[in-house]
Amino acid sequence: MNIPSLASLSLAELQNLMQTWGLPAFRAKQLLDWRNKGILDLGAMKNIPNQVKATLEEHIQTQPLKLVSRQKSTDGTRKYLFALQRENQSLKHIESVLIPDENRGTVCISSQAGCVLDCPFCHTGTQKFEGNLTAAEIIAQVLAVKADLLDDPMMDELHNQVSHIVYMGMGEPLANEVEVFKSLDLLMDEAYLNLSRRRITVSTSGLVPQIERLGLDSPVNLAISLHSAINEQRNVLVPINQKHDLTSLRKCLNTYPLAKSRHITLEYVMLKGVNDTEESLQTLIKFVNPERERVNLIRFNTYPGSEFQGSATNVTDEFAKSLISKGIRATVRRSRGDDIMAACGQLKTAKTG
Repeated sequence: MNIPSLASLSLAELQNLMQTWGLPAFRAKQLLDWRNKGILDLGAMKNIPNQVKATLEEHIQTQPLKLVSRQKSTDGTRKYLFALQRENQSLKHIESVLIPDENRGTVCISSQAGCVLDCPFCHTGTQKFEGNLTAAEIIAQVLAVKADLLDDPMMDELHNQVSHIVYMGMGEPLANEVEVFKSLDLLMDEAYLNLSRRRITVSTSGLVPQIERLGLDSPVNLAISLHSAINEQRNVLVPINQKHDLTSLRKCLNTYPLAKSRHITLEYVMLKGVNDTEESLQTLIKFVNPERERVNLIRFNTYPGSEFQGSATNVTDEFAKSLISKGIRATVRRSRGDDIMAACGQLKTAKTG
């Protein structure tokens, strides 16, 4: 029997469960007020009577994740290692990242333990795939970060500024479509974190049917791990391209619903001698729809055993200038947390092989 998780229950669902357990329905609102602050530990909920807590401990899962470790980068980025709290299963681990900025905090969350894809330049891709996360486990990453900030007197002001969520951690979000869509609904629920869809970004390597369904169900910001506009090259760098090639991806991106003044982000990791050539540049210029898309050039973040090298800074800068000269919005992403292996493409849990 599946035990309901506090992290993924709506107010109406919890009120109904309260009745089933013989508890007052108004306790549901009290519980969710704590949860929405990031507090899932019943012991910390001061206005919940002990007898209510005892009933809840018997019937509900309160903490889907256990914090194993936290690392702090010199630039303020925090990386979290969590163990999944699942019964009758060997512990699986995931990583999440907090990227603090002035007046905002972005949480980069994982949707899978490991990854089903084998993109050769990504450290996560070298980790064995161990399974999809539930909506509760996805949402709990955000709650755990909020709780961590609340406990830190130096960071508690940022607690209420956890304002942006990016599905750019471990895994391919749209390969876990059902649970990711559930988690999106919860993040945007007025009775939960009430985040605007403009503040949520789902990054995908290009699963075309799932992108189309995302556009119909929850048209949040979309980022595409493009990395090459040459089919043969992308077949190697992003192997899912062998199933959903650039032609089908182009048609899909042309119809993805966009809010006013919003753009799809095309992510492009700059790899020395691979996709930073003049041919790569000219093919990318032809692929991009400037009215609907912008290009985010990403410096390659190395990891032990990698066969790739990042493009030189001047090459990346010139690449960006060339795109801009053609009327394409282009930026170079600043790496955050690379000293603790928390930057783009570096996540891989130390607890696995």
